[in-house]
Formats: sequence, C-alpha cells, structure tokens
Amino acid sequence: MNRYCMFKGVVVNAAPFKPEYPGSPHYVVNVKRDDGNVFKIVINSASDTVGEDGNNNVYFYADLNFVDPVTDKLGKLEAGLHTEDFPRLDYWQDRSLLDIRRMRPIPFQDEEGNRVDVNDTIDDVLTIDTDKPPQSLPYDNGSGQIHNRDFFSPTDNNVTVYGFGFLFQPKEDGLHETHMNQGNPRGRHFRENGAFQDGAVIVERGGGFAALFTAFQTQCLPTDARGVPVRDAVPLPDFIRG
Repeated sequence: MNRYCMFKGVVVNAAPFKPEYPGSPHYVVNVKRDDGNVFKIVINSASDTVGEDGNNNVYFYADLNFVDPVTDKLGKLEAGLHTEDFPRLDYWQDRSLLDIRRMRPIPFQDEEGNRVDVNDTIDDVLTIDTDKPPQSLPYDNGSGQIHNRDFFSPTDNNVTVYGFGFLFQPKEDGLHETHMNQGNPRGRHFRENGAFQDGAVIVERGGGFAALFTAFQTQCLPTDARGVPVRDAVPLPDFIRG
C-alpha cells in the first residue's frame, strides 16, 4: 500500500512544464537525497480533466508569507523521506493551513509573459532562473516513459522543500499527488479520497516559508471525516463563488 508521506530536501534544479513534454503535466523539482542521488517532487501544472470553463487549469494558491504552527515541526525534521511522525495536511479540516476560497484557476503558462502562471510562480518561490541556459536531463515520470526535460538551477542553493504526497511506484524515487486528495466525486479518483492526506509543497528560503497549494475543478466541498464529498457538496469553483 502506498502510504501518505513527506520528503524534505534541498533544491538541486527544476523543470517547468512545457506542452511538448509527454506524460502528465507536472512541474518537476529535483531535491538532494542522503545518498547523493536526486528525489523528484512534482507539482501539477494542469489537470487531466477539462473543467466547467472549458480549460484544464488547476486551482492554485501560493502563500508567499506562510505562517503556520506546522513550520516549527517541519524545521525539526531530518532531511529525507518520512512515512510517519510528520505533520499531516488537510485543506478542509485544518482551517489555519489555508483559506480555500483564495484558490484560483491558473494556467501553467500565460501567453503574455505576465508571470501570473503556475510555472512562473513556482520558479519565483524556488529562485529558479530560467534566463540562464538549462541542462537537458532524462526524466522518468514514474511510468517508465523516459524523456529529456530542461532543468534550471536555483540562484539560492539553500532552498529547502517539504513535499507532501504519495510515492512514485514502483521505484519510489519521487513524490506525486502533491495536491488536495479529498473531495473527488465518484469515478476513477474516488478511491483516493482521505482525511489528513492532502498534498502540498512548502518551501523554506531566506529565513521564511512559502506554501504552494493545488486542487482541481472537479473536486467537491464540503467533505466528511473520511474526505468524501457530503451529499450537498459542490464542485470547487461553485464553493469558492459561495
């Protein structure tokens, strides 16, 4: 059974998502492992399902000045993979974590270069400099579909990432589902519902924290104690509109 877990590591490089890349639309962050190899933490840049507005934008919120009791606990953890004794996140039940109504549908890339898209926001948080030449490196998206992606280095070599989600299978060399993991209606993602197993990426840099939260238009709120939508739950866009 693939258990909910957390990985703590320092950023090595990152690959913003480009539409020509095969496989799932993920922004990829490589972080250091104790053995010298890299561990992948991926963030959804787009959804695999078109929403009510006709696009596949994720719902995204970047808290650039994240202040929460959870950060004290994170700072005390050793680097590496944690499968127990780490803070578990819940977007719905832990109201101090974030205000879900602040989430907005954001594209992975905007045509005007306004730096309001998912890729640019994550770049800024991780101090990734895409103006410098990238390294073309092989990337395995967890399904054995290996291809090359452009990886860029951070300007700050001391950015620590805390990724929350589930391990790539079978290699267990990366973390995905770093998004809300509850509120899925009946269908192929319904079995993924659960309480206190939401994914996120929390970043420590420059003496402070930032947090990246992701959800999908098809997910519904409110949820019950199991993370399952209640009878009168509505899709996330409707919930945010109130």
